[in-house]
Amino acid sequence: MPERGSWPRRLAFGLSILGALVCVALEVVHVRAYLAPSLGSFCAFGSRLDCTSVALSRYAVWLDIPLPVWGFAGFLALGIAAFRRSGWLLPLAAVAALAGAGLTALGVFVLGVLCPLCEVVHALCLAILVAAWRARPGLSRLPWARPLAAPEESGLVLLPSLGVLLAALAFVPRYWSVSAWKGELPLAHGKTAEGYPWVGAEQPRLVLEQFVDYSCPHCKAESAQTALRLAAHPGSLRIVRRFFPRVMCSPPEEPRCLAVRIALCADEQDRFWQADRWLFENVEGGVEPSPAEAAEALGLDATRLGECVARPATFERAAAEWRAAKKQHIPGTPYYRVDGRRVSAAEALVLIDSL
Repeated sequence: MPERGSWPRRLAFGLSILGALVCVALEVVHVRAYLAPSLGSFCAFGSRLDCTSVALSRYAVWLDIPLPVWGFAGFLALGIAAFRRSGWLLPLAAVAALAGAGLTALGVFVLGVLCPLCEVVHALCLAILVAAWRARPGLSRLPWARPLAAPEESGLVLLPSLGVLLAALAFVPRYWSVSAWKGELPLAHGKTAEGYPWVGAEQPRLVLEQFVDYSCPHCKAESAQTALRLAAHPGSLRIVRRFFPRVMCSPPEEPRCLAVRIALCADEQDRFWQADRWLFENVEGGVEPSPAEAAEALGLDATRLGECVARPATFERAAAEWRAAKKQHIPGTPYYRVDGRRVSAAEALVLIDSL
């Protein structure tokens, strides 16, 4: 006679293996989003279904460990619990399903975008919970109901996953950390003849115009890559910052293009490029930080910044950027130009690396 709950438990084991494999794919997406953004993504189906956009959000890393690694560790524990008929299977599955529901809600209500592969993981967590519930007659009693067996069984189920997390902390480089400038800018910087901020070489061999929007996650990743290359070629590369906000920056009484206005006003206190990097990190899902938050983080005069951000002339400067981008028929961001011609992100990096 088959053991009670055998089929659902085996199903939970199989789904755990599948979930771990999907988490490996998600980690590949996460790494590529930061280290090779020009390669594109195999998990992008429009602006609302894009794994890369989610991978580039601040919520994709928790306690200095990427969420796909947390997911892999979780599925490892679930698989071991299912294989051993452990009473840990049901509570672990419940935690996983609850976490999946919370992350889905985060994508819908905060980020405004969903990651298809992530939703596969969340669906697997829910399926494992159902299978664990059906399998509970054949599971051992929960560890805390058997004190003498608790340490040994808990260790066998949980320690491998803990080992994965500790190894990630110890050996995985923080590739998701975007290059940031704090304090005084260590590079030459100034304004072009047209008044656009530049940073890098005073006598450049390559001038790269980079059109961005701070709410664009792909702009965040690609601007980080160019910033890293700028550090390697400070005497030959110049980056010129141009903006293409997603909405026109007027009328003044509306809270439009706030991040762009903060950057422009930070320039008045010689902190444009510090603000530029900070804004990429702190604009999430279309929610922009306040001038007070920016002033505190960047060491700016909060009163001066607040007055400048609300100034009609600042709205006009931001609106002028929008109009210029529209006039030049720029399709979206990120967008690059060298000597007046459009280049792709991959071409831009090749040009930089050839310096």
